[in-house]
Amino acid sequence: MKWYSHLLISLLTTSYASPALGVDFIYLGNCLLKQDPQVISPTPLNICMNGSAGSWIIQKSIVENGMQPPILHRADGNFSLLMTPWIGLHASGHVSVFVDRQTQETSNKEAQRDSINLQLGNNALSRHRLNIGRGRPAFRLNYNQRQNLEYAWDLDRFLAPYADYGTYTYDNQLDWTLQATYGRLTDEKLKSDQRMFGGVRVMYDLAALEGTRISLGGYNDGLVRRAVSLGLLNINGKGDETSLEVTRTFQFNPYAPAEFQQLIRLAYISHTQDLVRYKFQYDDFFRFIRVGSLGVLYEPYKYTHAEFMIGYAKREDRAKLSHWFAGLNAGVHLE
Repeated sequence: MKWYSHLLISLLTTSYASPALGVDFIYLGNCLLKQDPQVISPTPLNICMNGSAGSWIIQKSIVENGMQPPILHRADGNFSLLMTPWIGLHASGHVSVFVDRQTQETSNKEAQRDSINLQLGNNALSRHRLNIGRGRPAFRLNYNQRQNLEYAWDLDRFLAPYADYGTYTYDNQLDWTLQATYGRLTDEKLKSDQRMFGGVRVMYDLAALEGTRISLGGYNDGLVRRAVSLGLLNINGKGDETSLEVTRTFQFNPYAPAEFQQLIRLAYISHTQDLVRYKFQYDDFFRFIRVGSLGVLYEPYKYTHAEFMIGYAKREDRAKLSHWFAGLNAGVHLE
């Protein structure tokens, strides 16, 4: 955790400009790396970095075995090396440290490279793009306003698996985008099975509803696990962001109740007003849990933030464990 903190502090305080090229050599800002890596500037060479670091503590009104969720210390980082306007190398990763609230001992550590890929093509200039790398291929909106809190309910179950993949994107630069992905799973236990991965995502922008996009996608990882997702995203003129998404996964037998899983998610985050953004999210996990929450994100100074969240989790599998919860987060970020 220490090395990551030093790196983040240096990013917050350092920016280098090259007078000879007449461009910023290091750009500190939103690289859009988490979902759709893109070239941000048509200059000869750019390095783009952003990230965040902070701590989460969650308090539940009812807990199992008397154990509150551990404290989470987490840092995320994104990096882009833009060698030309049409060639870019993108990488992202995170470090998570969980601390037991009773013993104050580290219960789990995780340092992981989430993705690394080479992109050929420019999102602003190219209709055709190619991404080659390793990570979780995109097939859905996944507009999650509680992403770092999911560990408290074991909800991370609707993401695509890790794979070595190639993604071809066709973007007509007007209203619709098509992405097709093919690759092989990276799980060491599955190498002997040679399980392949195939996915597709189609996105369409509705001209009649400004700022609205429809997303339809799915994947298949060797006829063992399949998923489909339909999503709707709207970003209005003020900057308020609203999304609705339905995702379903199936395994060997698509008609077996035990192998069917479904997520319905409604999420909202307001535009910034008086240094504050408001968040809402409702998740309905079929036959497992329903989680609804309201949050306030406060950014008093540049690169700093504090967030408070309160909500209710209704357990469908074990009703006696339904509970209220509150979450508190503080940290620094580059956006």
